[in-house]
Amino acid sequence: MKRICILLIMVGLTAVGVNAQTVTGSGTTNTVPKFTGSSTIGDSVINESNGNIGVGTGAINFFLDGKLTVLDTRDVNASGVGPSSIYGVAQCKVNNFCAAVRGDVHSGFAHGLIGVQYVEDGQSGGGGVQGITFGTSGFTSGVFGGAEGSTGSGAGVLGTAESPEGTGVIGRADASTGTTLGVLGQTNSDEGIGVLGNRGNSVASGFGGGGVRGVTSAANFVFTYGTSGVATANTGSAVGIFGQAFSPQGVAGLFANVSGGDIIRGGVGQPEITMFRVDGSGTVHANGGFRPFGADFAESVVVKGGPEHYAPGDLLVIDASGERRLSLSQAPYSTLVAGIYSTQPGVLASTHRVDEALPNNEVPLAVVGIVPCKVTAENGPVVAGDLLVASSTPGHAMKGTDRGRMLGAVVGKALQPLEKGTGVIQVLVTLQ
Repeated sequence: MKRICILLIMVGLTAVGVNAQTVTGSGTTNTVPKFTGSSTIGDSVINESNGNIGVGTGAINFFLDGKLTVLDTRDVNASGVGPSSIYGVAQCKVNNFCAAVRGDVHSGFAHGLIGVQYVEDGQSGGGGVQGITFGTSGFTSGVFGGAEGSTGSGAGVLGTAESPEGTGVIGRADASTGTTLGVLGQTNSDEGIGVLGNRGNSVASGFGGGGVRGVTSAANFVFTYGTSGVATANTGSAVGIFGQAFSPQGVAGLFANVSGGDIIRGGVGQPEITMFRVDGSGTVHANGGFRPFGADFAESVVVKGGPEHYAPGDLLVIDASGERRLSLSQAPYSTLVAGIYSTQPGVLASTHRVDEALPNNEVPLAVVGIVPCKVTAENGPVVAGDLLVASSTPGHAMKGTDRGRMLGAVVGKALQPLEKGTGVIQVLVTLQ
């Protein structure tokens, strides 16, 4: 039986040898061969070197650090469609984590996927990575970056630019209708930030630059905005736009209308009803009036000898030198009386422009309103309603009793009593 099996095997091998064809050909070292005919082989476009695989002529030498390198030198076709060096298709419809192309890394400094554009012909456009979505419903994204770590300062998407005119990340919405978004930032943390812009060079000098900038180029008269902040919650104390500055020379909010129009405007309701605005000349317009903390109107005026010799509540008179300055009152019933050194002016008027350095030889002179005033009872106890005039005590008022000397000498009316000595009471300033 054993001899019969050996005989059959020999007959079978002889039959195979009769039908087999000899494969011939040659190839290049480290190149994966391919059949160029039914019985011939030659070089394919796949190369191997030191464990690296290259697809395309010269791919191995093009980027030696790639375990798999695909070099495609084709140009766009007649329809203007460009080729793809690597094309991946994922047709899953249930799993939200399937990927046509996926790159994973296990190093803290590595990147799962890098796209690099080398512009060698001076043409603009293109990019290292492009993401496109054709979704017509639901939330879809052309490019999605997620930082899934529960600790650390991971970034879902990081864009950097080394050129002085470059941009780290650009978001563009090309639709001419609808509420499209060039960039959307969202956070679900109570302390999170949807979008953060940071000018990180703390030692930079010169003008310009910033953390976040919004620009609109619309020239028609519809409502457009460079930057918009919206607090949509109908309860709570949310803020649409919030600005902070930590430098003594910093500004929390700066508004400039280059063409000279309104600098700022505020309103209520939708459509908006303007309630407040500051025009290009600096004039404030307000429908609801002005409600400051102080209860007086004061003028900033130069004083004789310097402000260090004066204190809030002092009764001031026009200095007789005629140099447009004030001094402490000293003579009873002086008709040079000008007002009272204001403790907390509600409105402080000045002859100086907003960008001028303020002088150090002026004090706020209350000419209308209610202010604290130094008084003396040298002419009798003061009761509420008494007309007040200058006294012989420097910087103090007293009640006026000599009607023949009071014309032009009254500074105001007492709102509080003073039975004896000296003190400070509230006075309604009414020069007469």
